[in-house]
Amino acid sequence: MGAHTGNRLSALFQSRTMMAFMRYAPASVSAAAMHGLGWIYHFFNRAERLAIQRNVADFARPLGIRSAFELSGLARRGMYEHYFEKMLVASKPRSYIERYVRKRAVFHHEEILKEALARGKGVVMVTAHWGAIELLPVLLRLRGYPVSVILETSTPLLASTLERLAAGSDVELIIESNGARVLQSALSALSRGRILMTQCDEVDTWRRRKGRTIQLFGRDLYFDHAIDFIANRTDAAVVGLFCRRQASRRYRFTAEPIALSGKNADAAVKSLVLWERYVREAPEQWYQWKKWAEMLPAAS
Repeated sequence: MGAHTGNRLSALFQSRTMMAFMRYAPASVSAAAMHGLGWIYHFFNRAERLAIQRNVADFARPLGIRSAFELSGLARRGMYEHYFEKMLVASKPRSYIERYVRKRAVFHHEEILKEALARGKGVVMVTAHWGAIELLPVLLRLRGYPVSVILETSTPLLASTLERLAAGSDVELIIESNGARVLQSALSALSRGRILMTQCDEVDTWRRRKGRTIQLFGRDLYFDHAIDFIANRTDAAVVGLFCRRQASRRYRFTAEPIALSGKNADAAVKSLVLWERYVREAPEQWYQWKKWAEMLPAAS
């Protein structure tokens, strides 16, 4: 999920050759290959590596995080793990992915999601570019939830592959580059009582205005109110869902209440505050570091 258009590392990992390799290689082997390729890529793409380091250092400074250099290395490792999860979902048969998630995942506070869906007005499920987000639709599908996912891909190949995987299941993919009208599709999904999955830190889609900011991480960041608009338009409940990576590729999914009452509940602010909490707890599991500077008003 998320918009990665123009990202050369994304395009490298999402190539037809890599997808074929990952389909037949054991998960441990393909993961090692992804991490190895990632380190090689950033070794030769020094400018991009240094940009990530600068953004990590800028993020860490007001928070008193001294080991920014070490954090930047961990952050790149988290990026490679994200691509491994993304391509695992895209490359392996659906039955394999379902076994993988069923065996390795636990779902905490699922009752929050059930309560929100019981209102009958759909649920805006908010997550971020943090942790194993690529596995969230798989978990929801396994639990029998109707889910519509707003996403973007770097390559048409990945988009068509994901659409084939979703075919025949109760997972809808909303891909703007494939012609989907995102807002109209999102409102339609909620009107049908579905879960609409979106990311609150998708800075490429933010309406960035100097006078509209929020204080997070000890500084002012741009603030986008799209989640408020959708929740107020549909009266849908808003629930957070984050997936923390744990040791030995185990995953902890956690549902969080954001605005279960629907309208006029400051869902956008609460979503970003929740995002801040998760990133503060484990910044190495966030992978939007190339976009960090674009979140700051000074960047404009």
